[in-house]
Amino acid sequence: MYSTDDFYATIKSFSNFSDFTRLETYSNLPLDWFVVVADIKNSTDAINKGLYKEVNSISTATVAVVLNAIVPLKIPYVFGGDGATFCIPPSKKESIQSALVAVKKLARESFNLQLRVGIVPMSLIKEHGYDIFIGKYQPLAHFQQAMFQGNGLDYAESLIKNSNFTHRYHLDEEKIESNANFEGFECRWDEIPSSHEETVAIIVRVIDTEIEHKKQSYDEIFQKILSIYGDEKQHHPLRAENLSLTLSLAKLSSETRIRTAFQGTYSKVKYLFRLLLLSLAGKYLMARNIKSESVDWGQYKQRLITNTDYRKFDEVLRMVISGTKLQREELTAFLTKLHDEKKIVFGMHPSPSAIVTCMIFNYDTEHIHFLDGSNGGYAMAAKYMKEQLKSMKS
Repeated sequence: MYSTDDFYATIKSFSNFSDFTRLETYSNLPLDWFVVVADIKNSTDAINKGLYKEVNSISTATVAVVLNAIVPLKIPYVFGGDGATFCIPPSKKESIQSALVAVKKLARESFNLQLRVGIVPMSLIKEHGYDIFIGKYQPLAHFQQAMFQGNGLDYAESLIKNSNFTHRYHLDEEKIESNANFEGFECRWDEIPSSHEETVAIIVRVIDTEIEHKKQSYDEIFQKILSIYGDEKQHHPLRAENLSLTLSLAKLSSETRIRTAFQGTYSKVKYLFRLLLLSLAGKYLMARNIKSESVDWGQYKQRLITNTDYRKFDEVLRMVISGTKLQREELTAFLTKLHDEKKIVFGMHPSPSAIVTCMIFNYDTEHIHFLDGSNGGYAMAAKYMKEQLKSMKS
């Protein structure tokens, strides 16, 4: 029987991030696949209460359980700060549903957060006139990110967030047995201070639906960001010298609660103190540039930086970059002009630092690090962008 399981693994990749606007580098998502949208309901309220680390941790835990459920397959997905979106093959739908039900339960019971999850068939999205095109950005042999074009992700999200359709696309927790593997989830790094004045989360959506006009607009915006903030070496929000493993039991509690999900107090305390010892060991190994049989710990921080998803495209351009207040004001003026011309909507949110949560398959090359601004980052930027969009529609 014909299978599309290897769709994402076999599509061609591109190595220059600026090519994210080129539709010819993308492929149609197979019609038998599904779109999974997971987001934390009322995340802005949670962030305003100081729970931005918890919001990020549950979002990354969602990525962890899905990736563990589809091993050894590769799938396209994107981390959004207060949620994540995945495209999944039909062969893995059942196992992914079980994993998502478990992480919903964990979010509710251990973090007092409501994770909303829905699954929409790609065939339905296409039937209603929407498309999803998948690209694969692969700057290094060991690191790749999915990119998305088309309007299908927005449509899927609208169905899942519309209360009239909740029963149709949301997971029925009473009928699905929960079963999740949280292996690989890590949250051990202290907040990373900006190497300049601030770390800013940026989200920009071009309104124009004409393909060539949209491409030109995104090209112009991306090049303007580079002209203001400099190249990757200058604006990347992480520096090796600023990366430090935390020894705070409070800050290590998120990983503890996730990795010991549904276990008793003894298991949680045991894991927490084991985690403290691992952080101490990690500090020692990296400071002494020790090489083990499988990992060069002296190079681990640099490898972490190259394996970070600090910029991405999923029908909107998202970046977390480091710069000065004056640079942000210059970019804000440029984007505001485009918004006043009804060409874009956007959101920006400055923070003093960045936060990183991790998915580790092995410590050598197979690890990815999800980046956001502290104090809300992407979620707060998205709030401002949605307000602009709402105002523009009205």
